Amino acid sequence: MFFGLDLNQLFTFPFKDADSRKHFLIGSLVSLSAFIVPVLPFFVLYGYAIRIVKQIMNNETPHMVAWDDWGGMFKDGAKMFGIRIIFSLPIMLLAAPLFLSTFIMPVFMSNASSSDLNTLFPILMVIIFGTLCLVIPFSLALGLIIPAAEMYVVEKNDFAAGFRFQEWWPIFRANLSGFIAAFAIFYASTLVLSLAVQIIGATLIFACLIPFLLPAITMYSALIMYTTIAQAYKVGKEKLAQAEMKITPETA
Repeated sequence: MFFGLDLNQLFTFPFKDADSRKHFLIGSLVSLSAFIVPVLPFFVLYGYAIRIVKQIMNNETPHMVAWDDWGGMFKDGAKMFGIRIIFSLPIMLLAAPLFLSTFIMPVFMSNASSSDLNTLFPILMVIIFGTLCLVIPFSLALGLIIPAAEMYVVEKNDFAAGFRFQEWWPIFRANLSGFIAAFAIFYASTLVLSLAVQIIGATLIFACLIPFLLPAITMYSALIMYTTIAQAYKVGKEKLAQAEMKITPETA
């Protein structure tokens, strides 16, 4: 157990039995279709992961389920995508100077004299490092906060619920360590999978497998991400309820 998470169950439930592996394969094919139809297949993929989230919220053991109600999964996934895009807007605004300088500076520098280059290069470095100093910590903070908003949207089945901070923030705060653990597990597993792909890509024999492995890794990562944050959210609700019960007798 790690912060209330059964890691063995977490990492193995997508392959638990033949049916689970079949459903995982279907998810991998959905992910593969994103090479043909951009973005939209991910709505379905994340919508499927939300079905696993609902199992955890209902105190069920996470398990793979049949791929049905494609419209419902698409709708749920679109909500998650929308939440992430809207919450990420501040990062996009902060990163705007970096993107603009990337396109504009080469044009100026190609036509600049050596003396102008000596002036423009330090300016470019300040923009790059200044932007990164703002974007990186802000991105990490949002990486912790956004999942709580997503889980509240799932629980209430209401897109607008994600922006009612005063309702889901106490849940997030009650199990901050759990959300940090979920964040760490997801990124650690992503790092391991990325390293594995790089190792495979370095071998001539197995490099041809990468186009097939990447969709499976995407499917697996989505399941790991939403399973961990669902558990963190569930524990947060439980801790908040316990804290409120302790307060109530004292004020009665």
